[in-house]
Amino acid sequence: MPDWLKAILTAVVVIAVALAAYMYLWVRAWEGACGNDLLATLSSPRGGPKLIIFQRDCGATTGFSTQASLLGASDTLQGSGNVFIADTDHGKAPSGPGGGPQLAARWIARDTLELRYHPQARVFRADSVQRGITIRYVKDSTL
Repeated sequence: MPDWLKAILTAVVVIAVALAAYMYLWVRAWEGACGNDLLATLSSPRGGPKLIIFQRDCGATTGFSTQASLLGASDTLQGSGNVFIADTDHGKAPSGPGGGPQLAARWIARDTLELRYHPQARVFRADSVQRGITIRYVKDSTL
């Protein structure tokens, strides 16, 4: 292999590694830029998982969002919601107590949750099953 080709390949590898390291560090730096404020905790009627409803704020360039995570009874909230994520879509839906759209929740059976949210909320995530729990969603204009 000619020396000039080795030099080019070496430069490409060095640039690729440097770019990957930069991207990793950039993502890690922004992970801590978001904060969660607890709005409600709804424990399962027979023990087991709990639903955490919270407001997530990632700084001045983003709006508030209402999120929900279904966690084990002794687990603590970390990161973004694993069940539901929505915002007010720039004020189309009314703001709830955390700044994002209001989210109402209730257990309707041992293994079934019902989540109610305003129909104008912009929904980014709405999982129908999590941890063996079925989640039903209802659009409710009274929220």
